Amino acid sequence: MTTESHFIRTYWYEKGIEHGNPKYNNRFRVNAPETSLNPSFMYRSEARENGMMLIPIEEDLAMLDEAILYLETWGGHPGTTNKRVTINGRITYMLPEVGTANNNCTHSYPFIPLKITDLVNGHNAIQFSCDKGNTFWGHFIVDNACLISVLKDHHPDIENAGLGDFKASVLANPLSENKNIHLTLSCQHENLDKVSYVDYIGYYNSYDENGNGKNLDWHFFTKEGKPMAIMGTAYKPPFGISWDTSMIPEQNDMKVIALIHFKDLPNMVYISSITQGLSTPEKGKSLVKLYSSEDLPKPFWSRANKKSKCTIQLDIGPEKIQKAELHIVIWDGGRGNVENPFTLNGHPISIAGNGKHDVMYVKTEIPKAFISKGSNEIELLSDTEHHGIEVLLPGPAFMLSLTK
Repeated sequence: MTTESHFIRTYWYEKGIEHGNPKYNNRFRVNAPETSLNPSFMYRSEARENGMMLIPIEEDLAMLDEAILYLETWGGHPGTTNKRVTINGRITYMLPEVGTANNNCTHSYPFIPLKITDLVNGHNAIQFSCDKGNTFWGHFIVDNACLISVLKDHHPDIENAGLGDFKASVLANPLSENKNIHLTLSCQHENLDKVSYVDYIGYYNSYDENGNGKNLDWHFFTKEGKPMAIMGTAYKPPFGISWDTSMIPEQNDMKVIALIHFKDLPNMVYISSITQGLSTPEKGKSLVKLYSSEDLPKPFWSRANKKSKCTIQLDIGPEKIQKAELHIVIWDGGRGNVENPFTLNGHPISIAGNGKHDVMYVKTEIPKAFISKGSNEIELLSDTEHHGIEVLLPGPAFMLSLTK
C-alpha cells in the first residue's frame, strides 16, 4: 500500500459467453498441459477449461499511474506448481507461491503490478496456466479477478464527477473503556454527500486470514468481490465505526486506510492516505496471544471417511483463559453425512458450512472447558466420495485472552 491517497477504477471479471468468455463449468478453472491427455478426467467439463478470461476496460491508458491485477484464488490440487498469468500475450507474471507446491491446501489474494503497456483499451485477454508438479492433476481455480486502474491526479473523469478537490483521511481515537478504536472519515464537509459508504482496512499483527503467510499485514480479502475480515463498513455520515481490538495482541505501529465508494460511480474508489502509529488500547490485566498449529498434515483434508488431524500446543491451562476464539479457513466441499465434521479434544465445534465449494473464514468462540494445557487435538472427518472439507493454510489457531 502506498502512503499517498489516490483514485482507482475497478473492472471485475464477468462470467459467461455474453461477455466473450466460454463456459464449460460453473467455476473458472486452470489446468496443467498434461490434463488434456489424461484418460481419467480429460473429458470432464473442468478439464475442458482453457484458462483464458476476457476483462473489458474503458481507459485512456496514458492517464493511468499504475495497473494491477487482483485475484481471488483457491490453490487447487496440492502439489500444483508454477501458477502464472500472461496479459494479452505480452508479459508473464508468476502468482505468489503460498504453499500449494509444498502439498498444502491453500487460498490467496495477490495484487500483481502490471506494466500499463500490457493492457489495451478494450477486451484484455488474461491467460492463466500452471504445471502439474507432484500432484495427480495440476489444477487451480480463479474464483474472481479484477483489473485495477490507478488514475492520475486531475484525471478528467475525476474532475467531471466533481471530485477534483476530494481529499480524505482517517481519524482514529482510542476508547480505552471498551478496548475499541473509533474510526471516522475526515474530508471536506461539502463532499460528504457524494460518499456512498466507507470500508476500513487495518495493518496489524493477527491471524493470517488471507493465507499469504504474513501475520503482520493488511488484514482483508474479498469473496465474490466483497471485502471480508475488515475493520468494518460505515454507511452514513460522518462514516464512523468502532473497531473492537479486545481480541488482537497488544501492539504499536498499527495502520488504517479507508476505501471510499461514491454515489452513482459504482467502479470508482478513493483510497485514503494511511493513518499510522496506532496502538491497541490498554487491556488492563488481560493479555491476548495467538497459538498456531505446528504439525499440519499435508494436505489437510478429509473425504471418504478418512480422518485428518493436527494439534495446537498450549503452555497455559483453562484457568488462565478469559475468552477463547478458534480461527480457521476452510474450503467447504461438504461434510457428507457426518453430523460433526470438526471436533476439538473430542468436543464438536461448529465450522463447516453447506458444502458450497467455497472458501470460508470462520472465527468462533470456544468454551474454555474444551481446551487443555499441553496438546489440543483438532480432528476433521467427511464421508463425501470426492471433494470433502479442506483446511487451508495457515491452519487452525487459538486467539486467547489470558489473565496476566
